[in-house]
Formats: sequence, structure tokens, C-alpha cells
Amino acid sequence: MTSFIRNVSFDCADPYALAQFWSEVVGYPVHRDCVPGDPEVFIEPSQGPRLFFKAVLEGKTVKNRIHVCLQPDDRDRDEEADRLVALGAKVFDDHRTPDGDGWVVLLDPAGNEFCLTRSAAERKH
Repeated sequence: MTSFIRNVSFDCADPYALAQFWSEVVGYPVHRDCVPGDPEVFIEPSQGPRLFFKAVLEGKTVKNRIHVCLQPDDRDRDEEADRLVALGAKVFDDHRTPDGDGWVVLLDPAGNEFCLTRSAAERKH
């Protein structure tokens, strides 16, 4: 027997607000049964695990031990990084190199780290 990844979970103070941010990131809506003030909110993409947001009292204090790595579909990594920053992400650690390789570590509005890698088209060059 094997297991599959059901959720990628995010602890946060405001699940609905953080779910709205991630909804814009991944292009899937917050589930229709979820409303502001819910202690648990989720996004259910057509492929891959759902994104699950849970209200917790304590704030984030240390580096995530597991994080999400994103790869842009239809734009290059730097354009996507700019889009994510405009949505409310913050650049945390930049590992991009002058030759176009590397990745960038961002923080979502709740302070959770996630990485942004090069697109498939960029990897071919």
C-alpha cells in the first residue's frame, strides 16, 4: 500500500485571507463552502493536493521544514516573482544567478516560505 498527499497545510491567523492569496497564486478559487471567519478553509485544484488553511493562535517563529516549490506555467520565473510580490508575497532569499539559473524564496502574507523555480521553457535553454 501507498499513501498520497491529501493536503498541503498552512497554519495562519486568517485562513480565508491567506487562501485568497494562494487562490491568486495557483489560479483556483477558494472552495465555495468556505467563508471569511471559518477556522479551516481550502482550495481544491483539479490536479495535485488541496491547499488547506487552518487558524492557529501562535505566529510563525522559525523556518519551515517543508515548503511548496512553484514553477510558472506561462511566464518566466522573474515575471512570476514580480506577480507574486504584487499579490502580497515578499522576497526572502534570492538564489537567482546572472546566467538565469537558480530560484527565489518568497514569504506568503502569513510568513510561510515557498520557492519559485524556473519555468519549463527556461530550463530548455
